[in-house]
Amino acid sequence: GGAVINSRDALIFDYSQRSETLNPDKENIARKAAEIIKDNASVIFDASTTVEAVIPKLADKNILAITNSLTNANRLAKNKKADVKLLRGMLHKEQLFLFGSETIQKIADYHVDYVLLGIFAISDKGVFIHTEEEGLVKRQMVMQGKKVIALADNTKINTTGFFKVCDLALIDYLITNIPPDDSFIQALRENDVELILTSV
Repeated sequence: GGAVINSRDALIFDYSQRSETLNPDKENIARKAAEIIKDNASVIFDASTTVEAVIPKLADKNILAITNSLTNANRLAKNKKADVKLLRGMLHKEQLFLFGSETIQKIADYHVDYVLLGIFAISDKGVFIHTEEEGLVKRQMVMQGKKVIALADNTKINTTGFFKVCDLALIDYLITNIPPDDSFIQALRENDVELILTSV
């Protein structure tokens, strides 16, 4: 018999597939995220396609941007008001992000106003991803932000993944496109996560 995917496991796409998937929702989520970020802020951008979509919407704001994504660094370079720091580390050749112990150590040097976190999978048990190498980088990013903004369309909610990034309590905002079910909304409340809907 063939392998069976548990329906609660988030589906894995490569970067180019992900950057072309659910674009209207992604754009709306990105717009809400950009509204939260204040002028003259320091921001960590993770290597997700939804976080990438936020970058053009910050073009009118002065920001200090820190990222482990070559794609995001390239996009940020087009924002005249952004200063950009690219983290060091081992390069993931397909998805063009940097990871490993050097990346994690460097992230730990920064204390930023906001972390923009693209979500692979989220549930009442926390935030998950499919690879440990990227999960460890995201985990350290979460630790360095005064405010953590999680971005997830509805297909990522109540799903799980191989590696746990963090508990819900370490997230400050969750931006999504349609209201989740009541039990997940209750879990967000209990962990002081502000839910922001693009459909409102």
